[in-house]
Amino acid sequence: MHVEVDGKRYKLEWREAALLLLMRLVEWGALTLSDVELVASGHIGALRAVRRLMELGLVEGFNVRGTRIFALTEEGARVADAIRRKAELAGLWRIVEEGVGSGGA
Repeated sequence: MHVEVDGKRYKLEWREAALLLLMRLVEWGALTLSDVELVASGHIGALRAVRRLMELGLVEGFNVRGTRIFALTEEGARVADAIRRKAELAGLWRIVEEGVGSGGA
């Protein structure tokens, strides 16, 4: 998936795009490593996806009481919003809302 934000172009794999969207949808804007593993199909996939998102400056990582937490940066939030707009234009966002029960997060 290609997304352009503020003149910068990002090429993301589906796992990376899904993680950005999910971080944007959750109230606190962050996921634990365990959460990431569920989306990224396991530990190795999670680490690869998060490492790449961190390299792109879209996510930052923190250790809180021994728990690894990943949160969107401001740029990551803008990229997630751009992904959402693409999904809305393609008529796919309703499926996401139904899946997470957000009703329009």
